[in-house]
Amino acid sequence: MIRIAHISDLHFFSLPKTLKGFLGKNGVGVLNHLLFRKKFFHSTLFKNLIADILEKNVQELWISGDLSVSGLLEEFILAKEALFPHLPPVLKIPLIPGNHDVRSNLQNQIAKLFLDKDFCDPVETYSLNKDWDLITLDASHNGHKRDSGLFSESLEKMFEKHITASIKERIAVLCHYPPPIAQGKNNRLVRGEALQHLLSSHPKIALFAHGHTHNQTLFQLKSTLVTNPGISRGSFGRYNFYELGAKTLRVELRSVEKKNSLEGWYNKKAIFQELPL
Repeated sequence: MIRIAHISDLHFFSLPKTLKGFLGKNGVGVLNHLLFRKKFFHSTLFKNLIADILEKNVQELWISGDLSVSGLLEEFILAKEALFPHLPPVLKIPLIPGNHDVRSNLQNQIAKLFLDKDFCDPVETYSLNKDWDLITLDASHNGHKRDSGLFSESLEKMFEKHITASIKERIAVLCHYPPPIAQGKNNRLVRGEALQHLLSSHPKIALFAHGHTHNQTLFQLKSTLVTNPGISRGSFGRYNFYELGAKTLRVELRSVEKKNSLEGWYNKKAIFQELPL
C-alpha cells in the first residue's frame, strides 16, 4: 500500500522584471491575474492544506502543473519556498509542468529546482512499489494554441511504449491536461480523443490524475478513475488523497470547510474500488 497526496494549479505570481513580460499574451495573463484571479490564488489556507496532507502520512506528493502564472524563475522559487520547508526530506515529489509553466520557456527550471534534473522528460516512468508504476505525461508544449495542450502523435507513441514496457500490475498517470471526459468548457487538449482512447484500451491504467480545469472532479472511464484536485492554493484549498493497494484503489477528494472563520477539512467525495485480478 502506498499513500499519495495530489495537488495542482498553485499559480504563484511574481511581476515580470522586463518589459517583454508585459507584452502580448504574457501581458494579458499578468493583467488577468492582477484584476481577477489574484483574490482566488493566495496562501491563506496553504499551510493548513500541507499540514492536513502530512497527517495522512503520505509517501509521495504529486503536482500536476501550473505552479506559476507566467512561467518565471521567481515564481518557481516561490513555489519551492512555500512547499519544501514544510515537507519531510524523504517525501518524493513527482511533478509535470502546466500551460502556465511553459509561457516563458523556462520550464526546465522546474526540473532543476524540484527534480534535480536538467530538463523535464515528455514521458517518464517511476516505480511506486511492487504493484504500481507512475507514468508522468507532459502535454503542455503547444506552439500553436497558448493555453491548449497537445497530445501529439510522437508523444502518443512514447506514452504507449512506456505503458507496454511496464511490468507492474497497475499504472497511474500524472498529466496536467485531462482527457475529454473531464476537460470542461474551453479547456481543450488537442488530440485529447486519442489520449482517451489509449486510456480506455489499457485496463492496467487504474488512475489518471490531472489538473488544469480548476475544478475538483472524479470521473470513471472504463477501468480508469480520472481525478482532479482543482485549485490547491487559495481560498478553495483542495487536494486529493490516494491509497494504491495491490488490488484496491481508494480516492478521497479533500476540501476545506469554512464555518464562523474556523477551518476544517472534510471529504467532498470518497470512492473505494477493488481492482480486477
